[in-house]
Amino acid sequence: MPTSSSTSPLNSQETAPSEDIAISVQNVSKAYRIWKNPSARLKAPVWNALGKLIPNCILNLNAQLKLRAWNPTRYYKDFFALKDISFEVKKGEALGIIGRNGSGKSTLLQIIAGTLTPSAGKATVQGRLAALLELGSGFNPDFTGRENVYLNAATLGLSSKEIADCYSEIVAFADIGDFIDQPVKTYSSGMMVRLAFAVQCAVKPDILIIDEALSVGDVGFRNKCLERIQRMRDQGMTTLFVSHDLGTLQLLCNRVVWIETGKVVEIGDPCEICQNFFARTMGLIGHDALTNNSKLIPQQSTGKAAFTHIEIDAPTLGSKIQIKTGEALRIAFRLKANASLDEIAFAVSIYRTDGDWLIGQSSREAEVYWPACKLGETVNGRLHMPKIGLAPGDYVIAFAAYDKELKICYALTDLTAPFSVRSDFPIWGKVHHPCVWLK
Repeated sequence: MPTSSSTSPLNSQETAPSEDIAISVQNVSKAYRIWKNPSARLKAPVWNALGKLIPNCILNLNAQLKLRAWNPTRYYKDFFALKDISFEVKKGEALGIIGRNGSGKSTLLQIIAGTLTPSAGKATVQGRLAALLELGSGFNPDFTGRENVYLNAATLGLSSKEIADCYSEIVAFADIGDFIDQPVKTYSSGMMVRLAFAVQCAVKPDILIIDEALSVGDVGFRNKCLERIQRMRDQGMTTLFVSHDLGTLQLLCNRVVWIETGKVVEIGDPCEICQNFFARTMGLIGHDALTNNSKLIPQQSTGKAAFTHIEIDAPTLGSKIQIKTGEALRIAFRLKANASLDEIAFAVSIYRTDGDWLIGQSSREAEVYWPACKLGETVNGRLHMPKIGLAPGDYVIAFAAYDKELKICYALTDLTAPFSVRSDFPIWGKVHHPCVWLK
C-alpha cells in the first residue's frame, strides 16, 4: 500500500520522518472560522471579489472608501481546535491520547487519518492505516452488513480475492448472526462497532487508530478486541488510542499525550500522565453510587468468569456495615470460572458515594496471583487492609479479576458492597494518613 499522509501547503519545510517512525505530527493546527452572523458570511466573498474585479477608476470616491473600509476580520473570529501539536509515534508503539470532551482529540485523529486537512503543519503516516473514528463512518446505512464488508474492505485496499478469503473470519469475529444480511441502519451501536472493528482488523493494518469505539461494546467484546489488538501489536502493529478509560490506557500504551484546549499539556509515561489528568479532572467526574442488599452481585457479563461471593468482615450497625478509621478492613471473595483462565490477579476500587474514587489497587502490585483454573472451578481470596485510612463517610466497592498482566478482564462488578467509616474524633479531608508528630 502507498503511504497515507495529510499535509498543508502552509508548512512545506518539515523534514520527512525516519523509517522507524509510523506517525509524525509536526506543528499541526486546525482553525475554524466562526462568523458573527449569516449575513457577514455572505458579504465577505462578495466584497473581496468586488475589490479584486472592479478597478477603482470606475468607482466614485464614496464607493472606494466603503470598499477599503470593509474588514472581514470584524465579522468573524478563528477558533483553534488544535494549536501547534507535535509528536512522533514509533513503529510498533502504542500511544494514548487523553483530554476532556472538546479538547481536540478527535480532530487530531481525523487529521492523522487523512479525513481532515490541517490549517497549518503536517501529519505523515507510513504504512497501511485503518481507523475506527465516528461510529458507522465508512458504512452505507442502506447496504447490508455483507455489502458493507466488501465495500469497506475494498476502500481500505483489499482485492476481491483477499476480501473473500477473510470474509468468514470477519463474520465470525463480529458475531452478529443473521443481521449480517440486514441493512446497517437497523444495527445497534454495539453491532455497528463489532462489524467495523472486524473489518479493520482483517485488513491487517500497519497502524490502527481507535477513537472511543470499544467503549460502545460490552466487556466480553472489549476483551476479544484487546486480545486481537495485543496479537497484532506483537506482530509490529502501531496503535493510536483515544479513550476516557484511563486504566486501559495505562496498561496498553507505551506513552500518553494529554491535550487540553487544543494544546499538548504533557506527553510521557502513561501512569504519570493519566494520574495527573485524573487529579485535575476528578472534580468533574461523577459515578452513581449503587448499593445491593441481595445475594446476587451486580456485575458485567464477560463470558470468562463471575464473582459469586463478596463479603465485608466487619460489625454491622442496623443494616449498615460500619468500621472506624484506623481499624482493619477485611473482604472475602469468590470467583467462578466460566471458561478456562490463566493466572488470576484481583483488583479492588473503593469509591465514596459522592463518586470520588479513593482507592484502586491490585494483587499484581504485591506480586500475588491465583493459579490458572478450568471451566466451572472456583477460586477464593481475601483482602486485608490492616488500618483503613479513609475519613468518615459512606463508601462502595468494585471488584475485578484480570489476567496476570491486567490486560484481559475476567470479571468486573458494579459498585456494590456498601460500608461506612466513622470516627470518635474530628477528621478533615478525605484520607486519615498515619503520621508522627514531634516536638
